Amino acid sequence: MNFAPLAALPQAAIESGLRKGGVCLDVGTFRFRVRSNCSVLADPLYQLYSAYPASLDTSVLVDFEIELRRKQKFWAREVEFIWEGKSPFPPLPISQTHPLFEWGLNWVIATLSGNDVVIHSAVVEKNGWALILPGDPGSGKSTLCATLALDNWRLLSDELTIIDRNTLAVRPVPRPISLKDQSIRLVQSTFPDTYLTKPISDTRKGDIAYAKPCDRSVLAVDQTAPIGMILYPRYKPESPLEITPISKAFALAKLLENTFNVGLLGKQGVVDAARAIDNAKCFQISYSRFDDLLPWLNNECPAPR
Repeated sequence: MNFAPLAALPQAAIESGLRKGGVCLDVGTFRFRVRSNCSVLADPLYQLYSAYPASLDTSVLVDFEIELRRKQKFWAREVEFIWEGKSPFPPLPISQTHPLFEWGLNWVIATLSGNDVVIHSAVVEKNGWALILPGDPGSGKSTLCATLALDNWRLLSDELTIIDRNTLAVRPVPRPISLKDQSIRLVQSTFPDTYLTKPISDTRKGDIAYAKPCDRSVLAVDQTAPIGMILYPRYKPESPLEITPISKAFALAKLLENTFNVGLLGKQGVVDAARAIDNAKCFQISYSRFDDLLPWLNNECPAPR
């Protein structure tokens, strides 16, 4: 099997591969093939996934295959996401092909990780310990995740915290970081050298752009991390930094509210989740300035393992 960083393949070959036999990519522990007759997918794929192992070999065995298929509906040009011959989501305008690819990929990975604990949460790593960042929409979770991951923390995922129930460690699935509305401008100004896609307007989540993860996060996918801290952030403009320690029981209850497959895992899944956070510090915070938050966070991070 001939796998190389996607950037090593000519962009024209990637465009052709998408239209024909597909492009294989390794993301975390998953290997998948993507096809698409939508030309707008090729450039963000090439730019954002440049460091990911890739192949155009159609004989490569994969964990799953997906397709972004253009369709004509009356006068509208739309795209649909296909997995296992079915379209689990309504079609979207062709301009939203790339966000649909990312959203669909999240859904498939979460579905295929059903034997693990799968939490809707960002997660980063430092000193060998994972920091989980759950949060409601508008809490600043993704912005904080991007700030840490583009600084000196390692991105494990901006959307899915996957806890291996055997090792109780977080499995990395680093992918492009989703940014919305004002977060786009904030990350652009803070990290001007980071590649961001052109914002796409009027999606169901507002204006959307994606930040390219650091290569070191992409290349360290075999390094799992136990949970050292859980942080429930809340961005409040013009407010001072407020830090509130919370109990592990409260933190666990909040995590379970954001766990996709808690109903399938049953009682043992809850027990495993509780064991996984046994060594974690747990906090709720509100903040308005990263310059206030980051020194505290770096100081609270557990010592190297």
